[in-house]
Amino acid sequence: MKLAYPILLITCVFFLTSPHVYTATYSFSTENGMHKVGLITKINKKPCSVFNALTDYDNLTKFYSNLEHSKILDKYQDSTIVEQHLVGKIMNIDIKQKVILKVKYAGYKIIMEQIEGDFVHYRSIWSIVPQKNNTNMSIDTEFKVSFLKNLFVSKASLERKYKTFLENMTQQMDSGLYDDCIQKN
Repeated sequence: MKLAYPILLITCVFFLTSPHVYTATYSFSTENGMHKVGLITKINKKPCSVFNALTDYDNLTKFYSNLEHSKILDKYQDSTIVEQHLVGKIMNIDIKQKVILKVKYAGYKIIMEQIEGDFVHYRSIWSIVPQKNNTNMSIDTEFKVSFLKNLFVSKASLERKYKTFLENMTQQMDSGLYDDCIQKN
């Protein structure tokens, strides 16, 4: 018991002083098989750094633990077509999802919609909002999967996925790879 207090204190100090600490607010709902996920977080980086990291499709597998493949198929002035393969485990069996997304950009807003793939429906809007010394990011996603796959989607699994994503993204951004950028107006 005497050892527990110093360990707790060291753990608290580590998390309070760690550069990877972030706060995130999550919301989850499901209606008629349609899952809606919301996330709001603050990132201690410039908005252009966050935007460049999120649109670095060749390296997104470093952020998403269940993203096996991400590849740009085509680029246009205001959008990009991206193919992604996701893999998850259900009862220790790999379940794969393939999706082709049309990704549109409006300033620091990223709008993704499935144009082909295994989701019944997929749409996500990522908003990057500049603040004085950091960036606020919100993610609003809605998706629907087939009935059988839907049986295995839970609030806990989605929250784990997003927490892991934020941890991995923070680690990747702290590498400095995205620091050299110019702010958009």
